[in-house]
Amino acid sequence: LKSGDRVPADARMIYVNKLQVQESMLTGESDPVSKNMLPVDAKLGIGDRKCMVYSATMCTTGEGTAVVCETGDSAEIGRISQLVSSVEKTKTNLLVQLEILGIWIAVFVVIIALGAFFLGMFGPFKDIWENENKTVWEQAFKNAVAIAVAMIPEGLPAVVTITLALGVTAMARQNAIIRQLPCVETLGSLTVICSDKTGTLTKNEMTVVAVRSAKSHFDVTGIGYAPKGDFVDREKVPVRESQLAFIKDMLEVGTLCNNSSLVQTTDVTGGEKWEAAGNPTEAAILVAGKKAGIDTKTLYDNKPLRGSIPFESDHKFMATVNESNGILTMNVKGAADRLIDICKDQVTDDDMKKRAPIDKEYWQQAASELSSRGLRVLALCVTGISKSLDMESLEPAYIYKKEVTLTMVGLVAILDPPREECIPSINEAHTAGIEVKMITGDHAQTALAIAKMLNIVDKTNEHIVYTGPQLDEMTRPELEDAVMKCNVFARSSPENKIQIVQALQARHQVSSMTGDGVNDAPALKAANIGVAMGITGTDVSKEASQMVLADDNFATIIVAVREGRRVWDNLRKILIFNLPVNLAQGLSVFISLAFSGLGGVPLTAIQVLYVNMITSVTMGLMLAAEPAEDTIMERPPRRPNKRLLGKLVLWKCLFVSVQMVAAVIGVFKWAQIWPDGGYSIKKRRGEAFTVLIFMEIAFSFTTRYLKQSAFRKEMLTGNKWAYVSIATVAGLQFLILYVPGLNDTVFEVEGINGWQWLRVLIISVILFLVVELEKALVDPLLFPMVKPLLKKLGLVTPRYEGLRSRYSETSDTEDPEIAKKVNGKSEPKL
Repeated sequence: LKSGDRVPADARMIYVNKLQVQESMLTGESDPVSKNMLPVDAKLGIGDRKCMVYSATMCTTGEGTAVVCETGDSAEIGRISQLVSSVEKTKTNLLVQLEILGIWIAVFVVIIALGAFFLGMFGPFKDIWENENKTVWEQAFKNAVAIAVAMIPEGLPAVVTITLALGVTAMARQNAIIRQLPCVETLGSLTVICSDKTGTLTKNEMTVVAVRSAKSHFDVTGIGYAPKGDFVDREKVPVRESQLAFIKDMLEVGTLCNNSSLVQTTDVTGGEKWEAAGNPTEAAILVAGKKAGIDTKTLYDNKPLRGSIPFESDHKFMATVNESNGILTMNVKGAADRLIDICKDQVTDDDMKKRAPIDKEYWQQAASELSSRGLRVLALCVTGISKSLDMESLEPAYIYKKEVTLTMVGLVAILDPPREECIPSINEAHTAGIEVKMITGDHAQTALAIAKMLNIVDKTNEHIVYTGPQLDEMTRPELEDAVMKCNVFARSSPENKIQIVQALQARHQVSSMTGDGVNDAPALKAANIGVAMGITGTDVSKEASQMVLADDNFATIIVAVREGRRVWDNLRKILIFNLPVNLAQGLSVFISLAFSGLGGVPLTAIQVLYVNMITSVTMGLMLAAEPAEDTIMERPPRRPNKRLLGKLVLWKCLFVSVQMVAAVIGVFKWAQIWPDGGYSIKKRRGEAFTVLIFMEIAFSFTTRYLKQSAFRKEMLTGNKWAYVSIATVAGLQFLILYVPGLNDTVFEVEGINGWQWLRVLIISVILFLVVELEKALVDPLLFPMVKPLLKKLGLVTPRYEGLRSRYSETSDTEDPEIAKKVNGKSEPKL
């Protein structure tokens, strides 16, 4: 193997010469791994097996020889492929609930239609049809079909699809690309977000965050590769000019001892963007130097390179020899623990000209304190060098010589910093009752430090972190307990990620998993929502996912969750709006067949079809475009298997449809007896048809807010499509009533007069006010009084064990059989 080669198979190293391999596709970590020949415990994860190379990874530097030990499906990349193919896709709750809804509607409609048929055959209209020389069974069959058509919400599938499509469009504008339409609503029920660290929660741009000298500690502001930031002391006070001059001298050591560079480009918006060319850690030191005022081009011109010692994992440092004014200086940069032991003196009083014997205990304590915060600590050192030394034969052993006095200048602490927008997003997730878990291939200490910065851990679990090998040794119950109480998992393998997802699902949690590498694909497919990275993600991970983040940003997931909750709310609003209207149509015709005194049915088949296919769809689209309610991210996640056809929908359906039936039949009968002699059948149908349409309009206003009052300014300003829909439906109704041919021939109606319009408007306003009164009384006042009785009768389903979350006590359950369909698991324990 040599630099630039793609590794053809899993192999064990038998010869290594400065070989480094990029294994990010398997581990998720971007730094190349230095290889050696030292055997390790087989239980360790891929990232710690430095004596092994793996198929499909890329050699970045050096060379080596290795013995092939695994190929094809037996290789790590092949095992990942097998894991992907073995994971079964989960069925979304929306699809399950729509199937259940379809079954219930079909059964109910068949029962009512059969009842209508027998009522027509043997009811009061039998004699009327016989006197009119009409075939009784034919008329009964026609009315039964009309009732069936009236009660089936034909436009509902179209409205549901459009609602989901609108959600997908809104998410795409926020950089969340949905690959499977039904997954939109699943986002709204997420209880756990499992996220990768590098590039998702962090910027994947190494940054110097602290500088330590023998006298002082300085923090560095600004994150990423953009050279914008300042140096401050522990009290966050900007440093003095003398201190900044010393920091500049210190960072010149790291800038000279450097093989990387910074490249300035433009992003998609035309703004300034900085990228690292080379090692990310070295680029971080260059950025810190620029913040201190170093002009790299001028520095390299004034202090040209004369020789170097490349970095190797054996000695863990790099050195360059630079000349200035005829004097050669060796600049050394490397692991603090190695260089502290080699140094003989140190720069003192923050002055590069002053020296003192090295205080090794101080430097070791300083390095340990910085490392305990999850920071990568590098030491910067200098030493003089003789001009007579042959630069071509310069070896690492040179700085170990007795005559060489290596001077400790200072320490730099480097971190891949959290994204600034992730912290408020994680806080918002906690407010919404969603737990965030970090799953990374990085070291445990680093992962825990980042988790604390992001508020992923709290006082109950701030010291809890599990590694992949620890998870491998757990039994299934122990693993389930671990994933419920721990939020940080380090050195994780692809199998560990699947184990975590499945353990969460076994505890009835709806989880998402983010990832960008090939190693993430199995877990992405196993999760309820797999989230792939759009920028750094591989094609394999995108193919296995249900959602792709175009900006690789965790905050985008929270935006998508908010949109998913909005979509679910709007689907329920559409259902609550459609079902009472359909039920009212069917029952109006059904009840009219039972009373011959009405003189006919109030609604004809064409009117029923018009309501189902035109007005219901038009008003449904208005509800589909309804913006999210203010408290949508303050509510806990809904139950993973929450029914679409739940108690609220059934109650609203019964409560509103009874009023609509009473109004339709009432005005139909009223127009028969008043004024004296009544109106014609077509004029009566015109009024009954119009009162149904305008009650729909009134009901749509109150349905825009499921439990909150509609008396708010947002009702007038929140949804512009509400007025478009209402104007369309009202305008079409005027055409139907008053356009000759369309009214009497097609819809069998006549135009109604002023008194009838007055009745229509009064009844519509009454419906709106009654439903608003019901919202104010039933749910907050009456239901809590009835709930204990329902519990005693066994009509309230017990709750699942909740997640270790601030809102777990509010997370309850529904039918275990539905949970089995949704999660594809055995029957859950209650």
